[in-house]
Amino acid sequence: MKTSLVRQAMPPEEEFARRLKNVRNKMEEKGIDVLVVYSGPGSIRFGQRGHVMYLTGYEPYFGDTMVILPRDGSRDTLLELDEAHYFTPECTWVKNVKPSRDHVNTLNEYLRENKLEKSKVGIAGEYTMSPSLYARFQKEVGAGRIEVASDILESERAVKSGYEIECMREAGRIAKKGIEAAAKFARPGVLEAEIIAEIERVCRVAGSQFFPHYTMVTSGGDTNYLDWWWHCGRRRLEPGDTWLLDFGTMYNGYCCDIARPFIIGRPSQKQKDTFKILLQAQDAARKAARSGVLASEVDRVVRDIVRDAWGSEGWGGGHGVGLEVHEWPFIGYQHITHDKTYADSRLKANMVISLEPAIYFPDVGEQQIEDQFVVTETDAERLNDIPQEIIEC
Repeated sequence: MKTSLVRQAMPPEEEFARRLKNVRNKMEEKGIDVLVVYSGPGSIRFGQRGHVMYLTGYEPYFGDTMVILPRDGSRDTLLELDEAHYFTPECTWVKNVKPSRDHVNTLNEYLRENKLEKSKVGIAGEYTMSPSLYARFQKEVGAGRIEVASDILESERAVKSGYEIECMREAGRIAKKGIEAAAKFARPGVLEAEIIAEIERVCRVAGSQFFPHYTMVTSGGDTNYLDWWWHCGRRRLEPGDTWLLDFGTMYNGYCCDIARPFIIGRPSQKQKDTFKILLQAQDAARKAARSGVLASEVDRVVRDIVRDAWGSEGWGGGHGVGLEVHEWPFIGYQHITHDKTYADSRLKANMVISLEPAIYFPDVGEQQIEDQFVVTETDAERLNDIPQEIIEC
């Protein structure tokens, strides 16, 4: 029997079984009986559509969504949908699916029906909730029974399975077609927005379900304009222009995040030399990014090379990539101390990370190289075969 298009985009059953087993083991370690998993729409960190999607296959799109996962696998898992009235049972393995109403009341009813009124409840994705909703959970379920447990999902999602890694490889293959299309399409007189449209057209046809952040095409030498990248698009390319493409594609929910510099014409020797140093920095980071190494050490390797070359640090950080285009682990963000998510952490085998050194000089233009790598015991392996060069148009 032919597999439906919905099923084709879903992880296999054994993948969900692996995820649920790992999460329930972590619940047991923390003494949590019931895990409330909360997600909102979006694909950047604070949307975290990925928490619910990771466990159930259902993708929040119209609003906030909640999963109630019991540690005891013999009990029903409950999925309370967002505001959407569009739902196919094929998109999730969960059978107990409720329409959107009141999340706190739903949890209390679930606990009563399952005789879990005295259970310990963990909440994953509390940063997606409104403060008033979290306060209601504490008040109406009991502050002594509620604890933040986002680390369960964050640590689980940070280490990728073979299925997840292959999805990101496919996203990279699709992105390569977008880069090739951009090189053929770009020419003097073309709007940045037209290049964006061509890239996204080609990638959509090739299988990209979505674009996890703005498809950024930024050209010229006006740094005020370049730093306003989410509003770029209205400038027309001119002969000799340098321009930067930073974009991602999405396959079966999994993202890639790629950046390459382009030029209308041929690059100067200084432009080539500058890009060569960025490549050296990324490759040094790739070699350093092995299991057990601190993320800050990978960032330091990049910054040392950039500083030795130019006396400034430029941008050398990176981040995890998966169902979100920016997720755990974060590389080079340890200076952000008000949120423990950005704290320094040790890399583990099968984490997928982005490494994205960048620099700008007036006589060079904006340059960046960004790719995804899977961490191994000895170094990190690049997940795409997109040429690492200044692309001539």
